[in-house]
Amino acid sequence: MRTLRLLVASVRDFGVVATLDQLPLALLSPLTTRRLKQRKLKQLSQDGFDDTHGTDTAQILVGRELGPVVNRGGHVVTRYETTSTAAIKSPLDSLAIDFSKFTFLDLGCGKGKPLMVAASYPFRRLIGVDISLRCIEIARQNIARYGPDGIDPSRIELVAMDVEDFVFPESPLVIYLFNSFPAKLLQRVMSTLEDSLRRVPRQAVIVYVNPQAISAIRRSPLFVRMATGADRMPMILAGAPRHERSAVFVTRPTVSGAASPA
Repeated sequence: MRTLRLLVASVRDFGVVATLDQLPLALLSPLTTRRLKQRKLKQLSQDGFDDTHGTDTAQILVGRELGPVVNRGGHVVTRYETTSTAAIKSPLDSLAIDFSKFTFLDLGCGKGKPLMVAASYPFRRLIGVDISLRCIEIARQNIARYGPDGIDPSRIELVAMDVEDFVFPESPLVIYLFNSFPAKLLQRVMSTLEDSLRRVPRQAVIVYVNPQAISAIRRSPLFVRMATGADRMPMILAGAPRHERSAVFVTRPTVSGAASPA
């Protein structure tokens, strides 16, 4: 039954061709999954984040390791993986905002690496949301053991929740995504965010790393894409993997009531 639900959800989210192309590998070949994990672990270990801070963020989690494979809305729960510190920091460094007025919100926070990186900025508050209880527990442990200079845990809130149930805080937001959701689920998240911004106009920024479902944000009438340093100087990304590239969107002035970050 679990496998059937995953198949149905995958066809709904990604189509028949992509499901037939990718899903059998995960379902029928543990060796393929193990090789994927080893390759990703090797890539991210070069970042040095876990070695430096004593955390566990590089190892990916797939399928049953996460807990639910399909959310209550019938969408695929994507595997946990993260990216390099540089890929997280680069778009944040492009923002000309007063970080102390913003809440950093990581949707699909996984083991919490972006939250820990963002904690080095003076955000007023940091929130991580993930459907996986296991990921949330690992994120909590990572934040507690982060060194050598610790992170104040009172700044960070971890929420185990289906993103479709999440209520956006009524404060200015920097929303971080790392290819967290299928396009159809991201469309629902965007609809909820737009309703929140119409009800309580305020500034919001979306930092989307590995933006594979970018059309769900592009079609929003409330957001416009912002040029980052990497957009202005493409040589910055020379040699960088495609999954480390990012797109940044900001609310239009008519929504935020203030000039957009530049």
